[in-house]
Amino acid sequence: MVLCKRKEMAKPAVKIKPAFGRSACQDRSERTRQRLIEVAVEVFSDLGFEGASTRTIVERAQANLVSIPYYFGSKLGLYHAAAEYIGSNIAERFGPACERARQGLLESGLTQVETLNKFTGFVVEIAEIMLGADTPPSWGQFIYREQFDPSTAFEILHLKFVPMLEVGFEYVSRLTKRPTDAPETRIQFMAILSMIKFPRVDRASVLRTMQWKSFGKEETRIVENMLRHNMHALFAHSD
Repeated sequence: MVLCKRKEMAKPAVKIKPAFGRSACQDRSERTRQRLIEVAVEVFSDLGFEGASTRTIVERAQANLVSIPYYFGSKLGLYHAAAEYIGSNIAERFGPACERARQGLLESGLTQVETLNKFTGFVVEIAEIMLGADTPPSWGQFIYREQFDPSTAFEILHLKFVPMLEVGFEYVSRLTKRPTDAPETRIQFMAILSMIKFPRVDRASVLRTMQWKSFGKEETRIVENMLRHNMHALFAHSD
């Protein structure tokens, strides 16, 4: 008996995906998740956590209703993700200013005036960021809601501001010769933050009172000069 040798069929080529890299599906998934967060920030800012509905968020994000539990577990998980998104973006914007101010603290032999100048520069730079037109109003609205009625998301936001607070406490401590953890030191820097924030928090009132249309270059310069004057009045004295 002659055995016929079976003809071996050619196997289709198998495309091997790179070990590192992202598929189109993963990219779409990440875009959907990011879009949900961005829309959630706007909706939560306008309506608050209780007033915002998941249906409204997914409709605006053009996503499926199941996408919120899929990506975030729950509406609260999405709210926390929105807080993380806002806090991380703000911390990133403040980061360079905080680092420059922190480097200033490492310099030895600074006089009172030199220390004050570095601190004032830090305060003015933070104000410029806060007054910038590229900072979405919804971020501020979200934070202000948490300030007046704090939830579990407040701690997420607060932790993002801790590096800036620590730098500010240290400068006030050196300028006043008080410990960094003294209540007077901390409340004084918080009061300085209020000077920085008021044009943003009371934006409509400031613009209306000053008869300004917006915070342009000249308007921002006036605010900065006010901050410099107040900082000098608070801390300028001889060594």
